[in-house]
This record gives sequence, C-alpha cells and structure tokens, in this order.
Amino acid sequence: MPVFRKKRGPFRASALPPLCPVHRPLLAAPLTEAATHARTSPLDRLLDGLGAEADQATLALGADDLRPYAWAGWTITPRATYALALSEDVAAGFSSAVRRTIRKEAAAFEVIEDGALAADAVGMMLDAYERQGSDLGLDPGAVRGLAHAFVEAGVARVFAARRSGAVEAAVVAATDGRTAYYWIAGSVPGPAMTVLLGDVLPRLAADGIARFDFCGANTPSIAEFKRRFGPTLAPAPIARRVAHPALRLADRLR
Repeated sequence: MPVFRKKRGPFRASALPPLCPVHRPLLAAPLTEAATHARTSPLDRLLDGLGAEADQATLALGADDLRPYAWAGWTITPRATYALALSEDVAAGFSSAVRRTIRKEAAAFEVIEDGALAADAVGMMLDAYERQGSDLGLDPGAVRGLAHAFVEAGVARVFAARRSGAVEAAVVAATDGRTAYYWIAGSVPGPAMTVLLGDVLPRLAADGIARFDFCGANTPSIAEFKRRFGPTLAPAPIARRVAHPALRLADRLR
C-alpha cells in the first residue's frame, strides 16, 4: 500500500499526492469473492493496517470492487475518467470536429518529442488553471523537477506542438509501456492541443502503447474536449476514510 504521509495538525494522514491520477493498493492477484465477503482478503488486511497508521486516508481508485472500502467505513465519491484503447486506426474514432481541426490546422504546426520541453507543459498547465480562476497550490519549480525526474527515469515522454518556433501545446505523458497518461498538459487557447493529440495518439499506438488515460472527465468543458477523441468513460472514484472524531468534526465545520 503506497502511503504519502502528511500532517494535519497533530494527526497523521495518508494523503493523495499532487498530480497523482491513481493512488491505490497494489495487489498481486485478483481478490476472491469469498474472501471479500468474509472480509479476510489481503485488501481488508491492508485497509486495517492503514487505519492503524493514519487518522485520515485518501485513495484514487479505478475499476475496483468498492465494497471492501464501503464495508470498512470509507466514503466513496464517484468520479470518472476517459480511457482510449489505442489501435492502428485510432484516428477513426475521432469526432468530425477533431478531424476537421486537424485537417485545417495541422500544416501550421510541427509536432516533436523532446524531454527538455517538460517545463513548457508545466507552465501552460498552470496558466490554464489560472485562466479558469483556479490555483492548484503547487510550487512550479517542484512540478518542473518532478516532470524532469519522470523523463530522466524513462517513465514519461514529452510531446509538443510548435508554430513558428513557439510551443503552443505540450504534454508530459507518464507511461509504464502499456498505458500512457495525459499527466501534465497545457496549451494556449486555440487548435494546438487538438493537433498535438491527433499526432501523438497514433504515434503511441505505433510504439506499442495499448491504452491512453485522459486523467479525468469531471469538468464539463474539459470532458467534452476529451470525449471528441473517441474514448470510453471509466470509473475513477475517490475513497476517503476519516477515522479520528476530531477530524470528522473539523470536516463538518468547514
């Protein structure tokens, strides 16, 4: 069980790490339903252990059996993501609007892969949140360092769309070689991100990546942008347990 330790006053929390789309228990094999029903599965043991270590815990799950969490007193908040199965003809699933934008605008851009452009993706992501009146509360330097560390470790690839030499869209795609994640991404307003993804998704498919996770579909306008590339809606719930009564009271007062 990965634990991201954080203090909440005098209390101990297992927090959801920033920019972490999935934060869940790691199981060596699927759970048997009998053990799940008896509440004797390895997951039940992990949750018991975490409860003994942390006064509060948050996990970001996927298509999990949520019953063990609910039976252990966790609160489940429904959330979703979009996931795209990558194939040789991934562009066939693009909407007519995406295909039209690519047809009209692609010639104006140069799409490149260059790990040195991770900082551009970070900057444009933070700028996009600022335009929407949001603040992720993250240190830009720390995020740039994290992105570069992923690239150096070989678990992220950076793609960018440039027009007249200027980067207008960039994506740091975290990947384990099977799935790629739309992890850190940003663009200036306009067609650049559509053009970039229109190039990158077939390129990832050709490189043997089987799945692309768009990392969220919980803001209407952003979800609609992602939907136009032909993905399938998938669960991405948040599970949270607040064990200490003082923390539960503080949550109610907020």
